[in-house]
Amino acid sequence: MQKYDIQILIVSGQMIPNVTPVLDEAIRPKKVILCASNKMQASAGVLATFFKEKQIETEHFSLGDAYDFSELQERFLELASQYENETSIAVNLTGGNKLMTIAAQMVFDEIPCFYVVPERDQILMLGTEKTTSYEIQNKILLHDYFKIHGYTVKNQNRKKTITPEAVELAQNILKQYDTYKKQLSVLNALAAKAEDAYSLAIRNDISDQTGNLLNLFYQHGSIKYYDDKKIEFASAEARNFCKGFWLEDYVLNELATVDDTVGLQDWAGSLEIESASGTKNEIDAAFLFNNALYVIECKTAKMEAKGSDVLYKIDTIRGYAGFYTQSIVATFKELSKYDRQRANDLKINLIEGKNLNRFSDRIIEIIQSDQGEK
Repeated sequence: MQKYDIQILIVSGQMIPNVTPVLDEAIRPKKVILCASNKMQASAGVLATFFKEKQIETEHFSLGDAYDFSELQERFLELASQYENETSIAVNLTGGNKLMTIAAQMVFDEIPCFYVVPERDQILMLGTEKTTSYEIQNKILLHDYFKIHGYTVKNQNRKKTITPEAVELAQNILKQYDTYKKQLSVLNALAAKAEDAYSLAIRNDISDQTGNLLNLFYQHGSIKYYDDKKIEFASAEARNFCKGFWLEDYVLNELATVDDTVGLQDWAGSLEIESASGTKNEIDAAFLFNNALYVIECKTAKMEAKGSDVLYKIDTIRGYAGFYTQSIVATFKELSKYDRQRANDLKINLIEGKNLNRFSDRIIEIIQSDQGEK
């Protein structure tokens, strides 16, 4: 694809098709013109701020009513007249509604126009005798992705280094899933009870079977002491590790394996994001592949009572992170039949129970399936 000094963009609720052609260094423009209807003014403002931070000159052009075809034509004609002597200019027709696209294509019939296919991460040049395609360079990182959707990443463990001891512990638990699945619920409950009491020690009757699991965490160093009546955690951080953070560490280590295998665009764990209004959300892990976002929620406790809450939470995250976001729930405890069907209805990918032992393989399968559908 030829590089144009100016790209005219039609702003819509889907930001990625407007951003990827601008951040691609091979076709990066010097200036973008953000054409926005009355309804899309806020989104245009978010994009303007983002592009300016990337040192790209930005112009804001109002289109008025998104459903007034005559007004749309008049506004596009006005814009075309302003740049009639510009020889290095192209129009991105991906955004906006159908009326906007038709009006823009009618007005800019002598100017190169292109369409972004986000599912394939491609640009299609339109209006030529033979439609040509261009593979977009994947330049968006996680903080960029969330920023163009109106969220700031306040904190993240980017490519967090996981200790070999933590990985070995997780692998031992998952390899002996049938042995430890009930005992892990006990450990979760004890760690949660200690946290609620602002304590590192908790008294409780502990069975020999649970003691075997506690010994794994003792050898890891997260449990300082335990017997048949008492458990003492090494620290508040170690208590959280026992309560379920061990699975998040394992998932992040597995994402490193996926990255080595297929090459992820970006990935991180423990992301805290905040909206412009101050609303905060936490994401256990996330990664980008071919400019598509995948968010992961990790759970080790029983989800029988709160399974639907977990599914709705991650579905909500997908809702504000863009139409093409994929959701994944990694749960040590298998979901009920009802929640499994709910996940299927919401198109949420599940990695449950014993399947966690091949987490990296499952992630690659999800990516490949997603790419195949595109």
